[in-house]
Amino acid sequence: MWSFISSSFIGLLLLQCIVTTSFGTTVAVAASTTLQTPPPGNTLSMTCTAQNGQRMYKCLEGKWVYQGGESKLLDAQTYANVGVYREMVHPVTKTISGWWEIVNDSGDDAESGYQYSTVTGKVIDTVTTQTSTSLLCVATQHGNMGATTRISYIAMLGAKGGAAPPQSLCKQDEVVEVPFTADFAFYTQDTSPPTLPTPISAKLGSSQAVESFYAQGAVRYSWTGTSWTTKSVTAQLSTVPGGPVVGKFSVLPKPDRYGGRLNWLVFNPNGFSVTGRGYTAPVLMSDYGLGWQLVQITSSSGPALEGPYRYVLMTSTMGGLQPVIKPTTEEKCEGLVITSTFSCVFWIYTT
Repeated sequence: MWSFISSSFIGLLLLQCIVTTSFGTTVAVAASTTLQTPPPGNTLSMTCTAQNGQRMYKCLEGKWVYQGGESKLLDAQTYANVGVYREMVHPVTKTISGWWEIVNDSGDDAESGYQYSTVTGKVIDTVTTQTSTSLLCVATQHGNMGATTRISYIAMLGAKGGAAPPQSLCKQDEVVEVPFTADFAFYTQDTSPPTLPTPISAKLGSSQAVESFYAQGAVRYSWTGTSWTTKSVTAQLSTVPGGPVVGKFSVLPKPDRYGGRLNWLVFNPNGFSVTGRGYTAPVLMSDYGLGWQLVQITSSSGPALEGPYRYVLMTSTMGGLQPVIKPTTEEKCEGLVITSTFSCVFWIYTT
């Protein structure tokens, strides 16, 4: 199971306490998706296949060290050349990210002034079988305007080959290239909300979604001595994964006059702030993300260009789950804090 608890906090927990771990699975009340596809609210927009894929390794001190890789990209249906894929190794952290350059069509080219647009992604899930490896990446950065502007997730499917040669063949400073093959599926973030569970859709009635924000942040859980409690929730808001930050989400220290503590603050020139409180109970849509929830807005400030705003809906959740690790030495572990990262899409509704 994919864990959203950061390794640094797990290490701290193990140092401070003796722990027991539960591997129980949350029961979903609606059909869950696999982690090899994005959460609902993202639509497949393009598929490609790698051509002439090569991964590069350098022999350093008796070990093959990965240096990066690249391939051409062909359209999966027409086999036309549509771009380039590269794997890059961060010089300090040594983490690996993917980079895709896609040819803009004539319309995007004319509108943006660029022949190509790019998207960078980081791996959030890996599935390995005896014959292949598949990855799911979330977009972390976009370059130029065009074909990749709204790409939110990229899946590498059925990757084969590309493994380092045997260590016995390693000769200092020697560089080798190893062929690999793979298919790629590109997803874009939807411009309208996904299909909603009945407890939420019934409350929304005829209200209309007018704006959305992708949120990426963290929930901090604190151990009280007997249970985990939510300590804080914060997130940055952007239009799509990897887009520029346009606002923030947080839980206010004190409620407004109507009991609202959940706050969304948008920074742009027409920025606004809305505060609200839970209107429906969270509805679990998968075993790997927080429940979807409808929030009723209790107060707001700034221009409501398409308002008045009435609800904020949280959908397309990944992560943020309460820890399943329970310390057994309660006295030493009381006050322990664990961070669980999460992402979601917030939809703002008017009456």
